[in-house]
Amino acid sequence: MNIERFIKARKAMGLSQAELCDGICTQATLSKFENSGKAPAIRILTQLCARLNLTLDDVFPVNPPAQSQANQLLDQAEFKLITSEYESASNDLDQVNFDDLSNTGQMQYYFVKGYLSALLEKPIADSLYYFNLILNDLDDTHSTIFTQLAYTGSGIAYSHNHENQKSEFFFQKVFDGLHTLPLTDNKAIWRALNMVFYTAEYFAHVEDYKTSDSLLQYGYEICANNHVTFYSARICFRMAQNAIAESKTHDEVTELLDDAKAFARINNNQILLKRIEQTTLQ
Repeated sequence: MNIERFIKARKAMGLSQAELCDGICTQATLSKFENSGKAPAIRILTQLCARLNLTLDDVFPVNPPAQSQANQLLDQAEFKLITSEYESASNDLDQVNFDDLSNTGQMQYYFVKGYLSALLEKPIADSLYYFNLILNDLDDTHSTIFTQLAYTGSGIAYSHNHENQKSEFFFQKVFDGLHTLPLTDNKAIWRALNMVFYTAEYFAHVEDYKTSDSLLQYGYEICANNHVTFYSARICFRMAQNAIAESKTHDEVTELLDDAKAFARINNNQILLKRIEQTTLQ
């Protein structure tokens, strides 16, 4: 049993044992499960997992060990996109045996690979190649969230290549689908915030700060409503950058930078903390 993942999910949502089991079971039942591995009745465990946006497979993995290890490396690399640890994420991908991946795992691999290529400003052809493998092969019916992620990544790649017209084409496609993004579990929330943040960053890049600010506020509300802080730091920092560009007051900018710094410290995002400090000193 993967009890550690269960406990991490509870703590990530900021729930105490008493809060999690409220209306489902006694705290003693939950404590026995977390501390000694004594599984409760399946009906109870199913409800507890649902409250944490987990499935039974997350707690009782049925995947072959090799596939589970590959998926863990992929999730680790994807999370590092949030904290801008791009080189470390690339090292994680290098350890993934592609043959161990399911169709979904392959799409996740190419999505992360394409993002890293774009964010590290590799040749644009490399980035687009990875995204096209999703759009024209693995998800040719465009029925999964990976299509939207591939659109976002393509927009990032073109933006970094100073091709704003092509970049806007893809970000507009992302923008049109933002209201339909699923927020069913933590991973889906990460990905929705990913798309919201990079779309907002693009509009800031072309100096459409009104649209950028609106998207950032939307992203911040997703963070608040779902009790996640990983993107809050980057969102607040981008808000501060926009505020500076819009010549907002010193107090407004300082408040946003302070918020960004607080969230970055909570998540130990040292890369962002350094960027915030450099901005504060300007």
